[in-house]
Amino acid sequence: MRLTHQIPSQRARPEEAGQGRVYSRRWPVRMHKVRQWYTSTQEHRLIWRGPYIKGPADAPLLMGEKAYLVD
Repeated sequence: MRLTHQIPSQRARPEEAGQGRVYSRRWPVRMHKVRQWYTSTQEHRLIWRGPYIKGPADAPLLMGEKAYLVD
């Protein structure tokens, strides 16, 4: 039994090549670790990315706290 569902990648659809996502908002991205591939040494290295603002420059910025309801 699989616990995850399959999500088709963008590369799997050649008819939609060149069409990317269009974001209508900007949002802050927290600092996170990424395993970056280096072709010169043929290895992954752990690097840190962020924090940064993601989304188009002319879109409104989403800020705020998340609220959770606990029953």
